Amino acid sequence: MKFASTNAKCTSYTEKHIIYVGAHTGSFKRIDAYADDPFKQQNLQPIDVLNKTSKITCMEFGNAERTQLLIGRANRCVKVFDCLTEESISNFEIGTSEVVGLGRSNGCIVVGCADGTVQVVKYSEPVKFSVGENLSRLRLCPEDENRMVTGGKQLKQIVKLWDLETQKVLFQAKNVKKVLELEQLVWDNDVVCVNRNLIAACSRHGYVRLYDTRGPTRRPVQDFTSNDPDGQLAFSCLASHGDYLYAGTTTFGARAFDIRRMKHHIHVYKGFTGTVTSIRTDPSGTHLFTGCLDRYVRVHHAHRTALEYRCYVKSKPTQVLGIEWNEKQNAADEMTNDDSVQILSNDDGSDPEYDDMFSKMATVNERTAAGLKKRKASIAVAETRSVRVNTKEHPNETNGKKVRMDK
Repeated sequence: MKFASTNAKCTSYTEKHIIYVGAHTGSFKRIDAYADDPFKQQNLQPIDVLNKTSKITCMEFGNAERTQLLIGRANRCVKVFDCLTEESISNFEIGTSEVVGLGRSNGCIVVGCADGTVQVVKYSEPVKFSVGENLSRLRLCPEDENRMVTGGKQLKQIVKLWDLETQKVLFQAKNVKKVLELEQLVWDNDVVCVNRNLIAACSRHGYVRLYDTRGPTRRPVQDFTSNDPDGQLAFSCLASHGDYLYAGTTTFGARAFDIRRMKHHIHVYKGFTGTVTSIRTDPSGTHLFTGCLDRYVRVHHAHRTALEYRCYVKSKPTQVLGIEWNEKQNAADEMTNDDSVQILSNDDGSDPEYDDMFSKMATVNERTAAGLKKRKASIAVAETRSVRVNTKEHPNETNGKKVRMDK
């Protein structure tokens, strides 16, 4: 599909994806890319309650089944949204600055704010601690809910791995070697957990780095750095799936990296005319969902790099999440499918509908019905015997006339 400024969908794009979009204005939308009208947008947030501080700053799945969404805003509000009923479960305010990270750990919601405040929301007593100022992103490890990774601006907010139970640092990265005795600039504006032991980070300063928390060295084990002064890359967002990292840039679309050889990128995704604000993968890792400041939501094939879907969403998307339609449908069926049948009745144990139905039925006498059945059977037997007797007495009759047979 060539670059254009209109909505488009390739015929090869047959996946049943549902795309949730959070915008700069605070609006929250749903797009069914598989529907008859794949560009129709459904607003899931009342627009009349939005203001300049309602910007959606982060959005994550709230459970492993991907039926809940955690939505954080710049006005410190957090919403728990149910994708099955399309209703808000809970809303609350937290912290003193915009929300930059969300997750769920052991049934509790973990919220990180830009001022470095992290709060584990519990019903009995919330846990609150600080990870330092200038926090840019907070994410939970999908393989271990008790682990949290943070990253931010300046050297003090370099990548760190935290234990939520003890609120202590398990791993703190170390900056790359100095150049001419000068410390290299650090701005980890997005971080992800590749697995339980590997952490990746991208920066506005043009690098993507991979850290291994098991090794003795705290410096990156793999990294990519843009060295072209004329085409300096500035990475804005990051996603991972398997052995691949996907990073969005501010000027040159998105790139894909193999974590085993990160010296050069392996794929380039084109079609963007602005900063890529959000990048995510589907559960299978074959498609990329991206939001861009040019007000378009796009779906690329992760391996063929082809642009397969593009939709104009009217406002600047800041967060994008995609799920399979089958995942949502199966979860809805499990909730509505119940083998037990319950009949509602009155206090005396009777059901008015069934009583009325039975009162209108005709009364049938069992003896009369049995006698009628026997009478019909006897008549049928008698008729059969009569026919046989007539045949024996008049074997040569045809149409009521006798026929003489010659010897």
